[in-house]
Amino acid sequence: AKGTPVGFAAGTTGGAGGVTVTPTTTAELLGYLSDSTKRIIVLTKIFDYTSYYGTTNGKACKSWTCTNGKNPQMTIENSTGQCSGQTLYDVTYYNSGASKALVVNSNKTIIGKGSSAGIKGIGLSLVNVSNVIIQ
Repeated sequence: AKGTPVGFAAGTTGGAGGVTVTPTTTAELLGYLSDSTKRIIVLTKIFDYTSYYGTTNGKACKSWTCTNGKNPQMTIENSTGQCSGQTLYDVTYYNSGASKALVVNSNKTIIGKGSSAGIKGIGLSLVNVSNVIIQ
């Protein structure tokens, strides 16, 4: 990791002292993030998970309007009734953005190397974990 964490993050070491890895595939990155091994994970390219988990056909609504005449982002209809009483549209959406996230385990450092490195099409899930650095 670059620099020294300050404030609330002071003392965070991430994967320091563990194995340094450079994943080459989306599946490999998925495994490195979620395993229990202390790791420094160096990203050297864009890992695109947009279509990794496939698509789902469903219904969605436009739960708000835009004042600039543009179409708003749609809301996926689910059991919470977010689209109750609104016009429903047939849609196909990527599961990566809707219901999936990359699980990050404790004691990880994720570093993007260069200006063309990162994760696209999916979020990170850090639940009940500690000692994680993302740069």
